[in-house]
Amino acid sequence: MNSNIIHDEITILRTNCQFIFPFSWAQDCTKELIEELLANGFEFFSIENVKQQNKYYGESIDIPHKRLNHYFMPYIEQILFPDKYKEKAINRYSKPLNLKCRLDTAHNSFSLKVHSIDIYLCPFSIGMVTIRTDPYNNNEDFSLSDALDFMDHFRVLEPSITEEKGTVLYCGEKRFDKTQDFIFQDLCPFIVPFIEKSENDQSTYLGSLPYFIDERMFVSSFLMAAPDDQITNNDLFRIGHMNGYKEKKQPYISATNQKYIEKYVNDHVYDRWSPDSFHIISDHTFTCISRDSKNEKLIAEEMYGQLYYNMILHLFYKIVLLKLSYSYSQLYIDQKQDKMDKLIRSIANFTAKYIFSEISSRTEGQELSVLMKDRFKIETLYKEVINTMDSLYQNQEKFASKRHNSLLLILTTYTVISGIYGMNLVIEDWRGKIEWSKLAGYSVFEYISLVVALSGIAVGSVLAGIAIIRLLKDYFDKGKSENLD
Repeated sequence: MNSNIIHDEITILRTNCQFIFPFSWAQDCTKELIEELLANGFEFFSIENVKQQNKYYGESIDIPHKRLNHYFMPYIEQILFPDKYKEKAINRYSKPLNLKCRLDTAHNSFSLKVHSIDIYLCPFSIGMVTIRTDPYNNNEDFSLSDALDFMDHFRVLEPSITEEKGTVLYCGEKRFDKTQDFIFQDLCPFIVPFIEKSENDQSTYLGSLPYFIDERMFVSSFLMAAPDDQITNNDLFRIGHMNGYKEKKQPYISATNQKYIEKYVNDHVYDRWSPDSFHIISDHTFTCISRDSKNEKLIAEEMYGQLYYNMILHLFYKIVLLKLSYSYSQLYIDQKQDKMDKLIRSIANFTAKYIFSEISSRTEGQELSVLMKDRFKIETLYKEVINTMDSLYQNQEKFASKRHNSLLLILTTYTVISGIYGMNLVIEDWRGKIEWSKLAGYSVFEYISLVVALSGIAVGSVLAGIAIIRLLKDYFDKGKSENLD
């Protein structure tokens, strides 16, 4: 990775950031978790509640809920905007914070306002935390490198490399050396007991989704550039990679090949409103940078509104698909029939009820959805999951065939032996009152027939009991098919 000096820095007049951290929560604690959210000042988000239109986004942003209602297809609206908590929907709980904080990095000291926090409870035991912040430099110009430096450091939950270490977050009198401590010790400590922990991971927070991302949050942001600034491919590339500062506070870009940069921009940038506005979608961020001052408020509201929900939906798709694939890899080791059945139902459930090719009724919404699916590799992951289901069906058929053959062999053996011996040799002794004293005079073959007959009755009773238990278990598991072990 080569460091280049950027001579013409874009001036950023406005920076709105949303940081998203996914986690896995315990399905059997839903009621208790909701009660904790409500008890700690969170409110269920509903587009029917017009009072929430300007409650969570800062002073200058108002999200008309009617726009949300008409942006998505009706079957997507049912998933994104339930009127109350529903197991088969993405349920949002929000809380206004209005906190003033400071983030010190190796290169900068940022003042920031933390406007609000969202906690999403989604199907398949997936949760997401969203933190809305606006950073700024006191009495100084805010450059693109400053904005990227802030986002790149704030999104690090637990520093693991040298460039990330040394960042400190201050909120009032409290000091936090890790962003995850700020989130899970100050903003929402009550959800920690409900976060599932990986068996092989000692971290309470980061072991929650071992198949997803590293110790960094996904960033959604809106950057308002000065009207006279030119937005170049290098700027767009830097945003996609969160390239802020290198050593000695020098702006840098993590590539030198202009053809490579142009190819990256072609693949990751939605440029319908260029040269004034661009949307960048990468593994790290979904960002809009614009110099269109006339439509600044509208663009900001879109990034906090319909485009934010479009991104949340596709993040949910990606996480669930990764979870299904990961569950299959664990299942392949365990080879447990009940888990195999549950995974098949979960894949079928997700395919039928959640993932759709058409997301939005608007042209720009459809085009952005295509780009998000491509960047998040939704289609590739989905094909893998479908192949997984085919493989599970084949394994299930092989397992069922083997089990039926074994059962048929056992029953045939008992039928033949008991038919030959039991029915002809000792059946008369079992009529009426059984005289146990006759057992002493039985021959070897009569003892064999007695043992086979009685064990046959026992085996038949056990098999019948297992069949009844399995039917009852299947019945109750249908309502819990979204809960993956």
